[in-house]
Formats: sequence, C-alpha cells, structure tokens
Amino acid sequence: MLTLRDKIMLFPLWFISLFPLPVLFVISDFVFLIVYYVTGYRKKVVIGNLKKAFPELTDEGIKKMAKTFFRHLCDYFFETLYMLNMGNEEVKRRYKPQNPEVIEELYARGINAIAVTSHYANWEWAASGWIQMPYKTIGIYKPLSNKLFDRFMIHLRSRYGSPVEPMKHTLRAIIESQKQGDTFILYLVGDQRPMKSEIQYWTTFMNQETPLITGPEKLAKKFNLAVVFIDVIQKRRGYYELNYNLITDKPKETEEFEITEKYIRLVEKQIMRNPGLYLWSHKRWKHKKELADR
Repeated sequence: MLTLRDKIMLFPLWFISLFPLPVLFVISDFVFLIVYYVTGYRKKVVIGNLKKAFPELTDEGIKKMAKTFFRHLCDYFFETLYMLNMGNEEVKRRYKPQNPEVIEELYARGINAIAVTSHYANWEWAASGWIQMPYKTIGIYKPLSNKLFDRFMIHLRSRYGSPVEPMKHTLRAIIESQKQGDTFILYLVGDQRPMKSEIQYWTTFMNQETPLITGPEKLAKKFNLAVVFIDVIQKRRGYYELNYNLITDKPKETEEFEITEKYIRLVEKQIMRNPGLYLWSHKRWKHKKELADR
C-alpha cells in the first residue's frame, strides 16, 4: 500500500496521469525526441539486439526499427501512468478480448490456468483487462529494486481488484487459492531472462541461442493448470486487441519443455508481426550457452 510519503513523492506522476490519453501521446512524442536523440537511453543495447535478431536488415532498416521501438516505449510509459485514472468502461474499449470463449470455456469446466504473455505491446494493461475475466486472477511479478516504484507498480497492477504476488510467493498463492476453492488464473510475463544458476533449457529464439525460464511449465504440470498464451495486437495508439491461444489443457500429457517451446514460438510469431513493439532494451542474450555449459 502506498504511504502518505509515497503519494507526495509520486504526485508528479499522478498529476500527469490526469491528462487525456491523446494529450499524453503528444507529450510522448516530445519525450521520444529527448530519449532517442539526446539521452540515447540504452540505444546501443537496442541496436545490438536488433542486429542479432534481424541480421538480414541494413543499418538503415535497423535504425528505423529502433525508432519505432523508442516511440512505442515512450507511449508504453504514458499508457501505464494513465492506468491511475482509467475507468472500467474505458478499459473495455481500449483492451478488448477477441475470443473470450477460450477463457470462458476453461472456467466453465472448472479448470485453473496460467495466462502467459511477453514484454510486447503493453503488458501492464493486462492488469486492467483482468476485470473482463470470469476467473479470480492473480498477477505474478518480479519485484523492482527501487522500493518506491515497486510499491507504485503494485498499486497500479492491483487497482482493478485482482491481487498481485511476488514470484517467490507463487506456490503459496496457488495452494491458498486451491484451499479456498477458487477457480483461478495466474498471469505471468514469461520471457524473463533466467539467472545463470537457474538455466535448464536452451532454444533458438530470434536467431540466437536463448535460455528460457521453465517455471510456467513446471507449475502447469505440478498443479495440472491449463496454459493460455495472450497475444496482444495493437490496433492503433491506445487501443489493443487480445487473442487467447490455448497451448494445452492437459499439461501432464505433454513432453518435457513442450509447453515452453510452444510458448516461445508464439512470442516469436508475435514479434515478427510488429518487431518495434517488443522490449529490445533489456539484455536478453547476456548469457552464452558455451559459457553456461562450462
């Protein structure tokens, strides 16, 4: 919960969030100029990642894609702030499920599930989209090192009524929900880079040898949870559509790493549709397989 001191320190962000979203996009355009041309925030990381992922592109093509990414990153920041004042009806206009029957059918059968997505488009707005789900929804998140902003993000992610839990409490959240007899769905952003000591599976992702976290698959098999991939499609600025892709409703019948592999192929397909919407500013390929094997 935000303290009075937190609210005072976060007042500038709250004040900015009061503007209509079209006004925030005008501010976003200005911030993009500063971020891209002046500060160069993580520009080397972004361009390096894009060159690895798209070796066939020219330098001009990479530069164009990088600009698209930075424009969207600025929009993402202001869209996330806007959640502070975005009401339920506006959520339904801006973040629309296109095939809710996938989720509704699982819920009707009493099947608990995991919803996995990636750092693509606006993954934070998923918290606002939870009000459109029949399930009790539990958001699983990785705590931020900055405690003030960690509390701020918890506030944002839970303001639509769904609880959020840090990753280390995932098992506890599942067990408690089962004890209470809840029909629940976990929400996870599954393309995090695992710690070197946690790497258990490597695959080729965007032309690179890539380690993947296998936590969602392990949870699905341990607790017999269906796995659904949330594909987010940006229609235009501030408007998204969601497509639910059922990976499996029988996780215990799948081969080892099958769920993880299907997930990452869906992420790859999503990126290829519009590469500029993916989060290229993190060091996704920091770990090298040959070094990890040693």
